[in-house]
Amino acid sequence: MNSSISRFTCIGDWIFEVKMVRALRVKKYGEPYTAVATLTANGEHMYVDTQMTREKDEFSRKDFAAFYNFCQQLEMKSFNYDKMKNGTRHPRTVDIVENLDTKPIIRLVK
Repeated sequence: MNSSISRFTCIGDWIFEVKMVRALRVKKYGEPYTAVATLTANGEHMYVDTQMTREKDEFSRKDFAAFYNFCQQLEMKSFNYDKMKNGTRHPRTVDIVENLDTKPIIRLVK
């Protein structure tokens, strides 16, 4: 796993907390982007509020992996997004496996 990104930064008497992020799909900042998303952090869970792409350009597995990795680095336990299929909204929740507090599964065998 990559090193984590801090969600909290202390400067003077202030603690700054990352709560919203705008993500752009582009090779170099300042160039025209092909997709945009807005993410909101709530506790240990990230919500992808909006996803928009250029015409006939959809989010790919590579895009999904980037969002997963970003949430992983922020030490989130899950992220939620809506997938649109045939005009119908399908909510999805993805667990960030490396960040979950899981107990080992014990199986008793004869």
